[in-house]
Amino acid sequence: MPALVTNNFRIHNSKQFREMLSEASLIGGTGISSAEETALSTHAYLFIGKSDSWSGSFSDTSVPDPSTATSPSSDTTSNTHYSHWKDMIAAKKVAASDVSHVITRHNWTTGRHYSMYKDTETFSNLISTRTSQTLANTAGTGTTTASLYPMYVMNSTYGVYKCLYNSEVEISGVMYSQVSTVEPTATTTTAGAPAALADGYIWKYMYTITASEALKFVTTSYIPVKQLRDANAYGNTATSGGMTSGTGAKNDGSDQAAIELAAIDGALDVFVINVDGTGYTFENNRVVTNSSESVTLTMATPTLQQDDKYNNSSIYFTFSGTSYVRKIVDCSFGSSVQTLTLNATVPALSGTITANVAPFARVNGDGHGAEIVLTANSDGTGSEVGGVTVVSTGNSYTTATLIVEQQGTGAGTLADITPILPPKGGHGYDPVSELGGYFVMVNSKLTQDESGAFTTTNDFRKIGLLTDPNTDGVYTRYTSDTATQSKTFTYISNTAAIAGDITLTQGTVGANGATAYVVDVNASAKTIRVVNITNGANASAGYDGKPGSWQCTTTNVASSTTGVTNTIATFTYTGGSAVLTNVANGSMQIGSGNIIYVENRAPVARASDQTEDIKLIIEF
Repeated sequence: MPALVTNNFRIHNSKQFREMLSEASLIGGTGISSAEETALSTHAYLFIGKSDSWSGSFSDTSVPDPSTATSPSSDTTSNTHYSHWKDMIAAKKVAASDVSHVITRHNWTTGRHYSMYKDTETFSNLISTRTSQTLANTAGTGTTTASLYPMYVMNSTYGVYKCLYNSEVEISGVMYSQVSTVEPTATTTTAGAPAALADGYIWKYMYTITASEALKFVTTSYIPVKQLRDANAYGNTATSGGMTSGTGAKNDGSDQAAIELAAIDGALDVFVINVDGTGYTFENNRVVTNSSESVTLTMATPTLQQDDKYNNSSIYFTFSGTSYVRKIVDCSFGSSVQTLTLNATVPALSGTITANVAPFARVNGDGHGAEIVLTANSDGTGSEVGGVTVVSTGNSYTTATLIVEQQGTGAGTLADITPILPPKGGHGYDPVSELGGYFVMVNSKLTQDESGAFTTTNDFRKIGLLTDPNTDGVYTRYTSDTATQSKTFTYISNTAAIAGDITLTQGTVGANGATAYVVDVNASAKTIRVVNITNGANASAGYDGKPGSWQCTTTNVASSTTGVTNTIATFTYTGGSAVLTNVANGSMQIGSGNIIYVENRAPVARASDQTEDIKLIIEF
């Protein structure tokens, strides 16, 4: 059966991933015990691995793609549950603050065409660059072929804006986007569409990326995006989706918080003129008067001095700070004034009040409260509709059409104008959903040796994410900030120096071919960190109770044989030998939890004074 996995599904999955790192604090509220918090929380770790070079048909300059079936990192049980663990060197906990939704970076650039938000446009088109599109030329008088860029941009001061209108122009009966030449910079946080810029574009201010967010999540390809409010506000004492003050609230006083709070669900902010129409009459700055509150006004110096010519017009004026839009249902001319009968009362007016008259436009839909007035096209005769002024956006619209009525008894062609329905919650309510934040960035900094957990003398080629591992040897959740996952060998009686990136072999009786790959060596402490341990062919149990595993002189805990000799525990390497006295497992239980992400890279060298800034991009 035909089916559609919507963009909302992708957004939902990305939000669930982002939220999993802080779920306990959201659902627990007050009074939760530390044990309960540990049980309820998801603990995620970024790990590094693979000190040895890529082998076979791959190399450090030809890194295997982990998504391919032939890759040694492909999504198989052998790799995901076993091989990655054998390669794992160390891991660092990922905090909620280390994860952000991100979107593709698009810097505002003059001379580009940008998509405008439309509720009828495929979302993938709105947030992607479409090449070879027929668009308006620079003069707006003809067409050209150019790229149409996504509907959002970041300006030069890290403000993020969403295009609500791209100054479409009608050419041969078809509407085409024009170029943007004025950088959006306004930081208006109120609801509704702002005024058009000089190039005709209307940009909705969404948020500004903070300095700390820029350091963690801004790259040449991506910028962060977030929603402040909780999706269901669960556990918050306040209403408004967790945006007002109270326990768990997310109102941080930022511009974005104000914008999210101001957003109006189902508000009609933008109307697109598809056909200008002809034969309309517009009046500007006509003096209107009345003697008392009534449905009647008089209008001085009318252009049309006949009865009924202003029927089906709108009249718009402001008095005492309130805007009034009324429909003229009847009119009569006499003594140089038009007497207008309106569809609803207006207050008693005082002073000099001027009004504008235009063809009446009625919003039909399932919402309420939307009021607009039309303005004339400045080109030509001025009898065509050239613009739409939104007096009130209304709210709760999920369907809407605009009907422009013909004035009086005159002939002409009707205008065709389309209301643009906003996304759920209104523009600015949920930037993650509105801008396509189905990418998630995990940013983790590996600072020097991370208190001894990470090597600083060897490289790594594999980065991954691990969730909810157990502590080695017990079935309890591992929760420490860092983990040394390589095994630690303790040795004595070495006949030559031991270095990293070599293989140790225990080929004598008891191990019979067990091997391990050296990550680094602490010569003063007589310890070696190793990965990729393999067992030999002998049936004798070693340190872990398994046949053929590494034998230790003093801590062969699994052996039932007493008097283990140095000969049994000897291991060899290029140029020398030593005696193994102890094997310590890594911090986490091998095979526990879930490895959910793996990325292969060319070798990343580490140093004692170095910090790696690792940014992983996951697309849902």
